[in-house]
Amino acid sequence: MANSSLKENLIAPCGMNCRICSGYLALENDLKSKGIRKSYCSGCRPRDKTCAFLKKRCQLLMNHRVKFCFECPDFPCHELKSIDNRYRTRYHMSLIGNLQYIRDQGMERFLQRENEKWRCPNCDSFICCHNGICLHCELDKLKKKKKRYSWSDE
Repeated sequence: MANSSLKENLIAPCGMNCRICSGYLALENDLKSKGIRKSYCSGCRPRDKTCAFLKKRCQLLMNHRVKFCFECPDFPCHELKSIDNRYRTRYHMSLIGNLQYIRDQGMERFLQRENEKWRCPNCDSFICCHNGICLHCELDKLKKKKKRYSWSDE
């Protein structure tokens, strides 16, 4: 089984759980060695990218004055609303909803909820939020789906 822990350092300022992102899971499961071309990512915070989506547009994030977007007086800003709309439409998850949950319920409860929500019932690894596949045990399914799914749709 792949590394099974959810950690706060894998929750991006925008509310994205990097642990369930296709780029992170591709790295963790070394998809390149299995013949699938996919960019790897170790997560926004571990690679010192304040937020892959918003950093270049937000002075508070660029200057490390906020840890999460909900700490901003303009929360949710136009850029975050735009990204959230894309994620709600394409991936059935809300980054703004994640941030509100973290703000209201705390990080520990959020990580517990995410751990339950995104677990693969077959192998206990994590399911990718971008394609709904466990990259640990459903690799053959991914290879078949790849013909219909464009990684650039992320």
